Amino acid sequence: MGIFNFFKKDSNRARRTWAVVEVTDADFKTQVLQRSHKTPVLVDFWAAWCGPCRALGPVLEDLAQDTNSQFILAKLDTDRNQQTARKYQIQSIPAVKMFRNGQVVDEFMGARPGVLVKRFVDKTLQQEAPSPQISGSADPARRLAQARQHLQKGRGFEAFVLLDGFPTGPEEDEARQLLPVAAFLFDLDLGDLSSGDQELEKAYESLARTLRKRQYDAALDQLKEMAHQQEEDAAVDLSELEAGIKVLRDSR
Repeated sequence: MGIFNFFKKDSNRARRTWAVVEVTDADFKTQVLQRSHKTPVLVDFWAAWCGPCRALGPVLEDLAQDTNSQFILAKLDTDRNQQTARKYQIQSIPAVKMFRNGQVVDEFMGARPGVLVKRFVDKTLQQEAPSPQISGSADPARRLAQARQHLQKGRGFEAFVLLDGFPTGPEEDEARQLLPVAAFLFDLDLGDLSSGDQELEKAYESLARTLRKRQYDAALDQLKEMAHQQEEDAAVDLSELEAGIKVLRDSR
């Protein structure tokens, strides 16, 4: 199963303007470490006073915003977010680190010309991603049960990691059905379901609360109402969510 990516892209835009985000100490875990289980995240550790940072920043942003880009650029101001800078032992800036599955897979320091930065990014993306460092059973049946327990507690990220790339076997079909529910909760926590439609976003939040209360029949009723609210090309596939919620309901 491929990784779900529920970013809603505007086909009329020539650039992925949503692909560059500012991160802080407070949201680094969610927006970098957790997000990198879904999409590679390149972190630019920088500061406003740093001349080489000002030279490198636009190079990184151009690569991230290219329509063919496969990563998200996260910019962290080291002056304002010293806790994270210390954790990753940032002693000289600019410092650039690529995260995949919550781990640093490669890095470089100092300003580089665009061709070398692109070469660095391409190399890291072509490498096999490290295994997620999240405890999960090697036994498919037990792994599925663990994922189901995470979903019942509203833990979308943990369930997503256990269900994505689920091993082939008798449990694979159920894992595939549950994955959209995990992805929905995970994406909602990441803020990836923001669409500008406030009523629809409220409906998503309400659905998540209902799921976390394990009120699955009520959640299915909410899905029917949401079908009249969201557009056909919306980020969430309601039919896939419905199938997954029914699996959760019937497995209680």
